[in-house]
Amino acid sequence: MTAAKPNHLKARRLLLDHLDRHPDRTVGDDLDPAEAGVVGDTRHAAGGDSYHLGRDKIRARAGRDRYSVDESRRDRDGLDDHASAMDIGFFRVGAPRGTFDLYDFNAWLIPLCRSGDPDTADLREVIYSPDGRTVRRWDRLNRRTTGDDSHLTHTHLSEHRDADGHRMIRLATRWLRHIGLIPEEDATMTKAEFLAMLRDKDVRAALAGAMLQTDGLIPAPPGNRGTDGSVNTHWSLASYAQWTYRHLLDARAAIVTLATRDEVDEVALARALAPMLAAALPGDRDDLTPAELQQAIVGALRELAATAPSA
Repeated sequence: MTAAKPNHLKARRLLLDHLDRHPDRTVGDDLDPAEAGVVGDTRHAAGGDSYHLGRDKIRARAGRDRYSVDESRRDRDGLDDHASAMDIGFFRVGAPRGTFDLYDFNAWLIPLCRSGDPDTADLREVIYSPDGRTVRRWDRLNRRTTGDDSHLTHTHLSEHRDADGHRMIRLATRWLRHIGLIPEEDATMTKAEFLAMLRDKDVRAALAGAMLQTDGLIPAPPGNRGTDGSVNTHWSLASYAQWTYRHLLDARAAIVTLATRDEVDEVALARALAPMLAAALPGDRDDLTPAELQQAIVGALRELAATAPSA
C-alpha cells in the first residue's frame, strides 16, 4: 500500500500548523488538511501513473512511459511503496509581513527552481498557477509545460523518488520565514564559525587548493592593503569576492567568503557576487534574473552552512 514519506508528512504538518488558522473546521482561506495531500486518492490510482502513487499502484500502459518512473534514473532507482509528492491547496493568510496566498507562494517558489536553489534540488516538477487563470509547469527535465485546471487552485510539487523529503521541510520552513510566521534564522556567522566551516573536509573538497593554507586559515587577497601599505585584516567585500571567485573550482562555492566585518552578511555577499557568477555561468542564462541569481547564492551559502560541523 502506498505510504507517505515521514519528511513529507512533517512538511505537511508544518504548513498546516501555520496556514490552517481554524483547525476545527473548514474555512475557505485556510489550508485545510484535505487540501494538503501526499498519498494519491482513487482518481490518482485510476490513472496508474503519478508521483502521489507508490510502486504498488503504478501501472504500465501500452506504448507509453510511466512519466513518474521511467523518465529519470532517480525515479527508476528510487521507486518503492512511497508517494513522492505533495499538494498545497489555496490559502490566504495574514502574516507579520502582509497578506499572502497560494499565488504568492508560487511566485516565491518558481524563481528558486529556475535558479537552481539547493533546496529545490530534489524537485522534479511544480504544477501551479501564477494567477488563478493559467496553469503552468516547471519541469526539471523540460518534458512538459502545463497541467490540468485543478492546478488553478492547488500547487503540486513532485520530488524525485530517491529523495527522502528533507528538502520539502526546508522549503516549507523558508516560506513560513519569508512571510514572517516563524522567526528568521540568523543570516550571519562569526568569523570563527566561518573558518571552522571551511575546515570541514567536504567543504574543502569544493575549493581550490590555493584557497586554504595548511592551517585552514584564509590568506588575505593579494593587493588588498590599507592607505599605509599594511595588509588589511578586514577585507573589502568586492575585492575579496573577486579574488575568491578566481580561485574556485566550482562557481557555486563562490558564495563562501568573508565580508567586511567579523560577521558574514549573506545577502550583501550574494549581491556582490551575482554579477560575476552571471557572467561565468555556461550557456544562455538570459532567463535568470539578477534577483533569482542572488537568491540562488543565498541558498547555496545556507546549504554549505547546514552541512558544516559545529564550531
